Amino acid sequence: MKLLPRLFDRPVATFEALPPYRAEGLFALEAAQVAAAVPARRAEFATGRACARAAMAQLGLHPQAVAVAPDRSPVWPAGLVGCISHSASLCGAVVARQADGVRALGLDIEEAQPLEPDLWQEICFDSELDYLHGLPEHEAGLMAKVIFSAKECAYKAQYPLTNELFGFEAFRVLPDLQAGRFTAIWAMDVAGFTKGQTWKGRLLVTGGHILTGLTLVA
Repeated sequence: MKLLPRLFDRPVATFEALPPYRAEGLFALEAAQVAAAVPARRAEFATGRACARAAMAQLGLHPQAVAVAPDRSPVWPAGLVGCISHSASLCGAVVARQADGVRALGLDIEEAQPLEPDLWQEICFDSELDYLHGLPEHEAGLMAKVIFSAKECAYKAQYPLTNELFGFEAFRVLPDLQAGRFTAIWAMDVAGFTKGQTWKGRLLVTGGHILTGLTLVA
């Protein structure tokens, strides 16, 4: 069963791929932008772009390049928004038309492995740490990784709208694993978004993967 359709509804198109990742099928511009990368990175990059083009095809679009901006973010074709993510065991992309009312998309894919406790302080607010410390030890590390993924997802969704770079301090995350949902709460004012504003996303932990998804509508 495909996983990304469980995080995104139409009009968002999704596509995912399993390893082995292959460094093929790139447009000339894309290939030039990763020519100096190590083979594994080129393969991840090419698979992500292949997923993006497969998602575009679901929208009735011809294959188009997704170049890399100077800040390393993807450059989506005019009129489209999207996001690409990969882990060692899963690669995926989501794409939508702005004309369908989608402002931005966030997607993050992680391995379902516990996050080391010495990293929690760098990623979490005190309230999030209190939540983790209240969980059974065997669950806390995995939920820390879920919080990490949700913050990555929210960051990816906001960046095309704000062009702002920041760390994990921008969002507080309230995960609800049982419901398959998370709430990302802005912890600061950033370029049109205000402290306390909330975004609702979806999460999934299954088959060795952690996936988080976010759709921002107009």
